[in-house]
Amino acid sequence: MEKKKFVAHSNPEDKFGGLLSFGSRDIILPQDAIISITLGEQFTTWKTVVNAIVSQFVMKQMKKSEGLLYAELKGHLTEGYGLTMSVWDSKSMVPFRDKGPHKFAMRFFSWVFYGGKSQAYFLTYKANGSIPSIEEAYTLVKKYGKHYNGGKLERSAKKPIFGDHIPPREESSKTIVRF
Repeated sequence: MEKKKFVAHSNPEDKFGGLLSFGSRDIILPQDAIISITLGEQFTTWKTVVNAIVSQFVMKQMKKSEGLLYAELKGHLTEGYGLTMSVWDSKSMVPFRDKGPHKFAMRFFSWVFYGGKSQAYFLTYKANGSIPSIEEAYTLVKKYGKHYNGGKLERSAKKPIFGDHIPPREESSKTIVRF
């Protein structure tokens, strides 16, 4: 079996944004696969840089996680956001989250996600047989994810309803997320 690696997908027209993928999207998902989506937005430039640096350490941990089936990470320096979508076998996500660099990042860099005007969204759900596109992941986490506004819990996560019409994502006047 070929070893998975992160692949950069660049857009020559956008020098401040980036997309990385890990593994192949063309996989048959186990029945108990779990999808986790994390979105942080309205970051200052400084917070976006810190988020990107911390993500490098977490990505090294991801590469070593056998239960990680697929992942995509998207971010933008000047627009101030970072989005991570990961697909796991059911027993691997929680140990990944609660150990190593990811645990360290959650404990010591939480101010990136929760401080100031930052908006944070978290959603974990049982896969419905397919992996969402990064655009769909953005819409799902915004509609169903646990939402923190400047560190204050605004809404708990809800189970996504598939087949429910998910309207196109709304563009905020403060944050423009290009996909």
